[in-house]
Amino acid sequence: MPIFFHNVVLPDDPNGFGIWLIEHYREHLQFVQIGLNLTPPTFIPDYALQSWSDKPAQQTAWLNSHQEIHNTLRNLTGVSGIDLSVVDLDNAASWLLWMDAHAAEHVALEQVLGVP
Repeated sequence: MPIFFHNVVLPDDPNGFGIWLIEHYREHLQFVQIGLNLTPPTFIPDYALQSWSDKPAQQTAWLNSHQEIHNTLRNLTGVSGIDLSVVDLDNAASWLLWMDAHAAEHVALEQVLGVP
């Protein structure tokens, strides 16, 4: 079973989001390890993506850090995606569009990087 199995979570589901955060972070740790094992090694930033806050400034920082990581992954793999730093977290449609695009990008990254 893949590490990031629950790659989409509905809005207003704090328990589901908690599972999503941990699985998502664990997959990013896999990406970091894969990058370090390349020749030459490629550094993929390892930010605390498992941490979340309801404070808007910290959410913005999380989204920006996450986008930075995905930019590095995109440069490494050729996978493309949306700007993951932009989402209206209070709008269900925006949340779901972001989740779907993010999940699709992770599936593509898994395929390119050989993540089971």
